[in-house]
Amino acid sequence: MGLARANSRRFAAIFCCATMGLTGAIRAAPNTIAVGELTLTLCNKVYIGYCGSIDRPIDPSGVVPGKIRVGFEYYPRSDLSRAGLGTILPQEGGPGYSSTGSRDYYLAIFDALRDRRDVLIVDKRGTGRSGPIDCPDLQSGSTDLDAVAACARQLGNTAWFYGTDFAANDIIAVMDALAIDQVDFYGDSYGTFVGQVLAGLYPQRLRSIILDSAYPVRAPDPWFATDWAAAWSGIDVSCARSPSCSSLGGAATSRVQRIVDIIRKHPIKGEAPDGNGELQPTTIDTASLIYLVDFAGYGPPVYRDLDAAARAWLESEDALPLLRLVAEADTSSADKPAAYSYGLYEAVTCSDYPMLYDLQRPRAIRDRQYAAALQDAREHRPDLFAPFSIDEGIDSKLYITPLDSCLPWSMPPKDLAPGAPGAPLPPSAHFPAVPTLVLSGDLDSITSVIDANDTAGQFPNAVHVVVPNLGHVVTDSDEIGCTLGIVHRFVKNLAPGDTNCVQKVRPVRTVPRFAITARELAPLQALKGDKTTDTQRRIAAAGLEAVGDAIARYYVTFNFVDSGLRGGKLTYQATNTGYDFRLKGFRWTEDVAVSGIVSWDQISNIITAQVTLETAGKQVGALQIRWNDADINATASVTGEMQGATLIAERIAP
Repeated sequence: MGLARANSRRFAAIFCCATMGLTGAIRAAPNTIAVGELTLTLCNKVYIGYCGSIDRPIDPSGVVPGKIRVGFEYYPRSDLSRAGLGTILPQEGGPGYSSTGSRDYYLAIFDALRDRRDVLIVDKRGTGRSGPIDCPDLQSGSTDLDAVAACARQLGNTAWFYGTDFAANDIIAVMDALAIDQVDFYGDSYGTFVGQVLAGLYPQRLRSIILDSAYPVRAPDPWFATDWAAAWSGIDVSCARSPSCSSLGGAATSRVQRIVDIIRKHPIKGEAPDGNGELQPTTIDTASLIYLVDFAGYGPPVYRDLDAAARAWLESEDALPLLRLVAEADTSSADKPAAYSYGLYEAVTCSDYPMLYDLQRPRAIRDRQYAAALQDAREHRPDLFAPFSIDEGIDSKLYITPLDSCLPWSMPPKDLAPGAPGAPLPPSAHFPAVPTLVLSGDLDSITSVIDANDTAGQFPNAVHVVVPNLGHVVTDSDEIGCTLGIVHRFVKNLAPGDTNCVQKVRPVRTVPRFAITARELAPLQALKGDKTTDTQRRIAAAGLEAVGDAIARYYVTFNFVDSGLRGGKLTYQATNTGYDFRLKGFRWTEDVAVSGIVSWDQISNIITAQVTLETAGKQVGALQIRWNDADINATASVTGEMQGATLIAERIAP
């Protein structure tokens, strides 16, 4: 399964405590509290959270000596005048992410339930507060097999004791120490894998289970072929739902296919801004394009930009929009092991996921098994990465299970229980009739809807809700509160209630076209009272597209700074209701520089902008822009003046 790339999914409205009305922010709190047999220490004064830890044997059998400290954060309910209604246990994905590192997200999405429910966030062994694995070469970004081998040597005899079953045992031990009998479990991405293992091993400890963007712990196909299929088909799905793309006719994938045919012979090279706004030498070849399409499920920008970017090259050899997408997908954040452990990712992958080779055999035999499996796929499953070949898919280094990263991992101990490698649950484990909610986005290219169907099918009392137009991890990812309401109702009532709101989640609004100059754009539609010319409204259209482009870059930036497609600067910061973006000479076309403030109110979903436009170093316009971003086919109102003429116009929102 896919490596959950850093925080691109955390675009739900998570602001400072004042905006969200988080329950803990106004309460006085003692420095220590006793919970079960433990004394916990106040470590988060904003959310009123307490930290604690327990020591656990690295090897429960005791054959391999050593202990690991399992850390956690505990957030008591705010209303102590009434009986508590239980404990919510959220788990982060990866594998490799720290669950406590996503505390803001989890406390925000469950804030409405925290008056009578506690929240317990446990870091799985090898992550966050629980002895994060630091394999220096892997942590620095190396994917070389020598780096994997070095990590396995570094972990030595402990390498096989970081699997999900061991993490589940630790979580239960924390619950025991805190005298918590049952929890309402929420997991996203790999966190859903954790939830399934908990359900199989400790069914009586779960009151309810929510699995957001799930894949089955007992995978029917080690290739997880449905994920790539979902990524590629998502190009056409998102196009069909967006008027600016569907009106073109034809299939968007056919246009991208033409790019594939070109780059197979002649890769496209150039410089483009990455997710930090820094120019990077970038190459578009089959490997980088496969990686880009696979990346699409993490947020709107790829599906938003890809078809128009492909047309920009095909029609005018403007490579920059495509180059930027590739550079952004390749942007990485400098994660410390406590935030994200690449070593833990390898340890869990090699322990728990199905492989095309047997890790209980020596390396030489593994290599032969792997080569034979690839040849079998070439002969019998040539369309696994269609329209790319098997070898192009493998060479792209997609984060899918059957790649070669575990070839140099150490052999497991002979008596390792319950059945690793590839089996974190024993065959005798059955999934319980605990009320289970599975959520998935139909544009998720990381854990496909079919993956989620397979997961839901394991549970006798599961309901699967598919949300149109969303990608990987859907809870609170829509703008209308739909998924959040479903989750809250499920925790409270053990049923999702009316889920028809998912049909109101807006589609991705695709870019109509990328343009080097404003004269290539269609003018905004003039309304009554408008006094501008078509030329002026083309310049205004470039300003509107620049504003939309700035909002879209929010999903791919790491440090609150980015650049325009063709120059200029973007910075943004959180406000009480969302984000403010400051544009300075921000260029979506070469000839129009946009400066000013764009405000995104994530409570009302209203986006407004006050910007000025310059061409050839002279101000030519001042615009006021407004649209409701939650509307399915939102229309942007654009008013102001262009070269002294009154502008009153509109266009479909960017």
